[in-house]
Amino acid sequence: MTKNKHTLDGHVLFIIVLVIATTSCLTVTQYLQMKTNTNMYNFLTWDIFLAWTPLFLSIAITKFFNNDRTMLNKLLIIFLSGAWIFFLPNAAYLFTEIIHSFRYFERQGEEIFWDKMWFWYSLTIAFVTAIIGLLLSTYSIYQMSKIVNRIFNKYVSSLFVVFVMLLSSIGVYIGRFNRWNSWDIIDQPKIIMKDILNDWFKEGSILLEFVTLMFVIQLFCYLVFSAAIRNKNNVRNNEIIHSSR
Repeated sequence: MTKNKHTLDGHVLFIIVLVIATTSCLTVTQYLQMKTNTNMYNFLTWDIFLAWTPLFLSIAITKFFNNDRTMLNKLLIIFLSGAWIFFLPNAAYLFTEIIHSFRYFERQGEEIFWDKMWFWYSLTIAFVTAIIGLLLSTYSIYQMSKIVNRIFNKYVSSLFVVFVMLLSSIGVYIGRFNRWNSWDIIDQPKIIMKDILNDWFKEGSILLEFVTLMFVIQLFCYLVFSAAIRNKNNVRNNEIIHSSR
């Protein structure tokens, strides 16, 4: 009971930190828009909402999974898991928002833009947004991997992590370069597949390299996150052992 309570408290604290970071990021965005009298990062609120959606879904799936396994719960888990797969790329997609750091700035002759404070606000927004996206993606995948581990084993869980990260990386590419949304895969699957094939065979295509890069970034974040969780659990277990002596 104590271990579960500590684990729950740690997860709640992690989510609270993400909420604070997200709120702060959006607040700075509003300040920057007022300061520059522009609509800079006007798209960010919607993108961040979509990025949080996979975590909302994985939390709901975990809750239903931990409840009584009724037929309704099982159907809800299947439905929500499908939705989770579709929306997962939206989290890691925030990493690509870094490009907007320089979208609104252009050097004019000898004049530089990085001596303006509003550029540094913009860079901070893009950087923090990227971190938030990777953390949301990592934590959501971690939650789902725990469920897969309980159903099967740690080896299947590891394969699951690799598979969904690959799908997520492809989804980020589709969203950034082909400009499709998560729900378009249901309405326009043939066109999306055609776009992917066209990009694959196009001369100078970056599809493979970009997907590989996003996969490596997500995998690195997941491994660091998992290592931190294991280390925290080991420290807690050692404290319990020492306190029981």
